[in-house]
Amino acid sequence: MKFWNDIDGSIFFNQVFKTSVVIGLVELFTVSIDNNRPTIILEFDIEELPDAPPAKWKKAEFNTCRICLNCSEISNPTIKNIPTKEKLNITITQSENIFTIHASNSSSIIEFSTKSPLLCGPSVYMNDKKPVLT
Repeated sequence: MKFWNDIDGSIFFNQVFKTSVVIGLVELFTVSIDNNRPTIILEFDIEELPDAPPAKWKKAEFNTCRICLNCSEISNPTIKNIPTKEKLNITITQSENIFTIHASNSSSIIEFSTKSPLLCGPSVYMNDKKPVLT
């Protein structure tokens, strides 16, 4: 899978992003694991901003977009060196009816299989992080 726009649940996402958004680098916010269902929910900020935001968003200032992957019927989870402040590169591959979610950087990894990845969001907010000068 190449674009966030192609994941189930992306109806609102496709309303505020008129162009395809490549799945790639993210800044992880939360990882939630529900042992009873079993479900993993990943919330993270993407680098892109909506190109067709609703009027309410246009009135407010924002510089960050957050989305969520809600994955049910998970199997084979691996999580190492989380939490991390470093960005993760996400890939989503599909083999028949199973999706593999892989998020990693040089020291951390989150990987699992799911039958039902669902995109939630987006939401936007003003991130007060100041750019790092090099």
